[in-house]
Amino acid sequence: MYWALLFRITRITSSYFLRLALFFGLLVTSAYSSAIEGVTIVLSEEAGVYSEFAVNLSNILTQSTTNRPAVKIITANKFSTDDLPRTTANQMIVAVGTTAMVALAQKPTAIPVLNVLIPQNNFYKITRQNSRLQDSRKFSAIFVDQSWARQLGLIQVSMSGHPRVGVLLGKEETESIPALQSAAKDADMSLNIETVTDDAELLTALRKLLANSDALLAVPDPKIYNRNNISSILLTSYRQQIPLFGFSASYVKAGALASVYSLPAQVSQQVAEIINNLPASGNLPPPQYPRYFSINTNPQVARSLGINIAPEPELQYKLKHLTERAP
Repeated sequence: MYWALLFRITRITSSYFLRLALFFGLLVTSAYSSAIEGVTIVLSEEAGVYSEFAVNLSNILTQSTTNRPAVKIITANKFSTDDLPRTTANQMIVAVGTTAMVALAQKPTAIPVLNVLIPQNNFYKITRQNSRLQDSRKFSAIFVDQSWARQLGLIQVSMSGHPRVGVLLGKEETESIPALQSAAKDADMSLNIETVTDDAELLTALRKLLANSDALLAVPDPKIYNRNNISSILLTSYRQQIPLFGFSASYVKAGALASVYSLPAQVSQQVAEIINNLPASGNLPPPQYPRYFSINTNPQVARSLGINIAPEPELQYKLKHLTERAP
């Protein structure tokens, strides 16, 4: 529900050019891939971003002129193995959201499962609990999270010099610290991290963090960045003249300087490309971050903070080229 709420706020119709590029890409590559005959899309709920993703993916797949797999859409609360085709050959399941992922994890199937619009930590938590799910060729994912390299890269292309980046983490997110530190080292950026165990510690830790930072990177941690805390975090950082970088368009509307995120339409494009480029074995690619992304900025906040931020298309171009080799 947390991720669904964020995506509902950021819903934007995918562009004509995005679809056109994918269409021609599928024509070129489909001849070299395994022909998927059926795709079953399992939704966490039949509304909002989940339905938006399913409609986009279904349209892309059924409009292909070379391979038009049959697409079936069901919700997780109605799903059973009886809903799956009797043959497992040339079939795929796309689980949309955490609820759908858990449902598929609890009901073993020989059909490969690609999980989308899920937090990275949730995916690895599920796979650690079940050895059967640790084979990414059969149970893989496209995370809803952006890579650390892309998130830090947004700060790099938005601000001059070498800004010191502050990150506030809850205790359940501390396992992300090594990867975050590694990305900061690769980007030659100074990183400050404060962890909190409950809301009572939040503002004290935030003020300490802001005193030693030039930018604040918000992370998709619902224990910290939620509707109860976000106003206080934004106001405190703004008073200290420290810009906040978010992970959805809603944060920019609320007062963040900029955000990077992937729309359901962009994720559906990536899934379609995977489906149409599967090897003959039918094995899924390893878990991965979103390939396509969007950027939103708040010019009013930039002016108030004295930051000369570039237009969104320019930032998108710079960020793409800055991180195109990053995982």
